Amino acid sequence: MTERDILIKKLASVSFAMFELRLFLDTHPDSTEAMAKFDELDNIYRPLREKYEAEYGPLTSKEAASPVQWIKGPWPWEVM
Repeated sequence: MTERDILIKKLASVSFAMFELRLFLDTHPDSTEAMAKFDELDNIYRPLREKYEAEYGPLTSKEAASPVQWIKGPWPWEVM
């Protein structure tokens, strides 16, 4: 497994947990424990995302500086 693969798996894991916490917070908005955990995960996610984008480019087209940056290879299936 490459460093890129490891990094993307960490990002996926943390973002999944954050998504689940968002759903929980929709029905439990006063849960200080859940909000604290969400903030903790956000503090983990941001540096991981910044590291990934610095080394491999934007994660989504929304984060790309331009459409040209987004399409510069390699595509995910080209690095396997």
